[in-house]
Amino acid sequence: MAYNYLDLTNEVLARFNEVALTSSNFVNSRGFQTQCKNAVNDAINYINTREFGWPYNHDTQTEVLVAGTTRYAIPTTAKHVDYDTFRLVDNPSLGVQGGSLIILDYKEYLKRFVDQEDKSDVGGVPTHVFRTPDNKFGLYPYPDKAYSLKYEYYVYTTALSAATDVPTIPEQYRQVIVDGATAFGYQYRGEGSEYQLNFSRFEQGIKSMQTLLSNRTDYIRSTIIHRSPIGRPLV
Repeated sequence: MAYNYLDLTNEVLARFNEVALTSSNFVNSRGFQTQCKNAVNDAINYINTREFGWPYNHDTQTEVLVAGTTRYAIPTTAKHVDYDTFRLVDNPSLGVQGGSLIILDYKEYLKRFVDQEDKSDVGGVPTHVFRTPDNKFGLYPYPDKAYSLKYEYYVYTTALSAATDVPTIPEQYRQVIVDGATAFGYQYRGEGSEYQLNFSRFEQGIKSMQTLLSNRTDYIRSTIIHRSPIGRPLV
């Protein structure tokens, strides 16, 4: 059995003893078939909102910096950016060694360094990163060359639409999706007791996912951070 939007919907329909959809009539579904399609997306969305840091929603961005530019937009799909992961990419031709950036509080930046944005001769190798109120990131000092920067983030997922669309959730958790979609299907029908029964199983499935994917402690490490600035220190 394939792992896609069509097959997940048909698994839900089978639990209700309803007629299955095919790839040819999937777009033209009607009535409760359409409700089951919606229920699959509702279940996936519910799972993804229960934990912002699901590892399968993790991604890495590489940004080529623009000389003289302080502030940069994050990807439109980014739900949460991990500012501890900002680092410059080693590039001997540009005279920069790779290394982590230090997080700078935005108010501290405004108080001490914001005037760099009005000057054209204070750029260099960035040593600090800050988050702006409009959810962009900024650098101090602003880059004087086209350095490359990397950081990690968690993405928003998009709703499934085509029959062959595949969820970002790993296939081994397909039954969690189906349990959730079944619960929402009973909710659409107004069958409260069946909804509660299936939603409880759905919740247990999500807790198992959290235990396996998000609440793991592979090792214990010190949280003390010793950093050496890449460029000039704050003064």
